[in-house]
Amino acid sequence: MKQLKGKNKKILAIIIISLIIIAGIIVTIILGFNKELKYSQTQSIDVYIEQQVDRNKIKDIANEILGRNNMVEVVEIYEDMVTIRAKNISEEQKNNLVNKIKENYEFEQTAEETTIKNIPAARLIDMYKNYIIPFAISGIVVLVYMLIRYRKKGILKVLTKTIFIPIIAILVLLSIIAITRIPVGRFIPVVVIFIYVLSILYVVKQIEK
Repeated sequence: MKQLKGKNKKILAIIIISLIIIAGIIVTIILGFNKELKYSQTQSIDVYIEQQVDRNKIKDIANEILGRNNMVEVVEIYEDMVTIRAKNISEEQKNNLVNKIKENYEFEQTAEETTIKNIPAARLIDMYKNYIIPFAISGIVVLVYMLIRYRKKGILKVLTKTIFIPIIAILVLLSIIAITRIPVGRFIPVVVIFIYVLSILYVVKQIEK
């Protein structure tokens, strides 16, 4: 009876995991991942203010006109130019931004001379390319260690669990991120590594039973 209940729980877990992964794949195909503003498709304007600017003051202006989902970057060596990015910037918003900044700073650039630029979304491969090789090397090292340490438990069994379980765990994580529309950005690699470590600890626990 206990064995039957255990099998039913495993089957239910497999069904739930499968549904999550399938739903995640569908959402990713249709909508893609919800990327942080820094990595998503945006529009921007550059305003040359001709003097050192207070980023916080410009940010307050951008928040007032564009809402809080925007980025303000101070550029140029003398910090006298700002780039303002948001999902969408209308002509009216652009004009209001430049004119509002002019109320706080004196500079020549006018709203009419300011152009709205389209910035394409960053590809996931470009966002995380610096993590691929270190993660792959770490995975190979862990795999070799597991095969050496638990070779008496059966190499095929250890190999399958060490590869399969972390992959499933990461797929579930990515599927949940896609479904819930959690913004994908700089913290995702940390979360992936954390889930990978937990899954390896789970594999160790299962093998040592």
